[in-house]
Amino acid sequence: MSPAQIRAVALCLVINLVDGFDLLVTSYVGPTITREWGLSASGVGVLLSGGLAGMAIGALFLAPLADRIGRRRLTLICLALASVGMLAAALTQDFNQLLASRLVTGAAVGAMAASLPVLTSEFASNRRRGLVVALITTGYGIGSVIAGIAASLLIGSYGWRSVFVFGSVVTAVLFLVGLRYLPESMDYLVARRPANALERFNRLMVSMGRAPVETLPAPSGSGAGKVALESLFRGSNAVRTVLVWVAFTIAQLVFYFGSSWTPSLLLKAGMSNQQGISGGVLFSLGGVTGAILLGVLASRFEPRRLTAAYFVAGALMLILFSFSLGTLATALVVAVLVGLFLNGSVSGINVIVPSLYPAESRATALGLAVAVSRLGAVLAPLIAGFLLEAGWTPGSMFQVFAIPGLIGAAAVFLLTRFRRTTEDASPEPRAAVAEA
Repeated sequence: MSPAQIRAVALCLVINLVDGFDLLVTSYVGPTITREWGLSASGVGVLLSGGLAGMAIGALFLAPLADRIGRRRLTLICLALASVGMLAAALTQDFNQLLASRLVTGAAVGAMAASLPVLTSEFASNRRRGLVVALITTGYGIGSVIAGIAASLLIGSYGWRSVFVFGSVVTAVLFLVGLRYLPESMDYLVARRPANALERFNRLMVSMGRAPVETLPAPSGSGAGKVALESLFRGSNAVRTVLVWVAFTIAQLVFYFGSSWTPSLLLKAGMSNQQGISGGVLFSLGGVTGAILLGVLASRFEPRRLTAAYFVAGALMLILFSFSLGTLATALVVAVLVGLFLNGSVSGINVIVPSLYPAESRATALGLAVAVSRLGAVLAPLIAGFLLEAGWTPGSMFQVFAIPGLIGAAAVFLLTRFRRTTEDASPEPRAAVAEA
């Protein structure tokens, strides 16, 4: 991969990192807000689900715009929107205002969650594609770690609102960086041919050390709407799409249960506020490690089988975690393993999905899958909040969330039965980027 390709992938990783901070920061400031505003467990669950519900809205209604106005333009719009949402959260005075601001931020993050893996996969070489797509998903975990550190440093001296202000400023700075350095997708330029498409395409070609072209390559496939209809909802492809949605939804359900509730459940199990934050940070560090490890292994093992194994291991780690809550050191070690396999499962789905669809509808297709999967992300904090309010112990909650992981493993494993359809749906090589 050329320096220009690496730079594009690295910038997508940083954007994902900030997205992770903006989305998951509520997990760390939630206990402080709960004490200040006297929220119930179910109310905390609603608050934690606010950003995740916004993600579903953004993935469903904003992400498809990436195929129409470009990956770059949509990403910049969403960075500005996320920054505004974070600032609004810092200025809120009641629960409803804070929930509304989290919906706005979540919508921006949800749109980027669908478009960034697509942009990354389009700038990656064939050999490195699985690795780099997995790498950018580590951004959520790294962002969550930074959110935990920022919360522990800022809340004591400046209050929980300062954490949202910090996130807003960092997101605004990243918008300015993206305005200068974020490239447009070459596949988008070929498929949609906006104004000055050839000139922009050749600038990217030169930046990657390749000769400019006189005319744009012919676009592959048919229109986005037709491709989405035929590839997603007809024949055996419909079965494949349902399996992807089931696996993605379960991956989000289990992961966001862990990432949203681990700090609070550790407090409930008798640990201190700082120990709860430490557990959440270690969970996120494990998630980063799991995504990187999956990306490395994806170049050596079949991604569907590998992702199914991650699902099973994640379920087993949740059960082990439930029995380790009585011992701080053991619980913190197992928290790393839980994050490793749960976030690795999400990364595995992200590695699988972008290769299924042609360039002109890739973001639309992934956006729809992300939107459907956000049902699991939204339900996870809500279910956990109601179970906690109903008297369930933290250990029993970790055990019950292990069950969906096994269902997700079965769905991903069944995708191996549709390998021929999947390969036929993935056009290679991609515009001027693919590597033999």
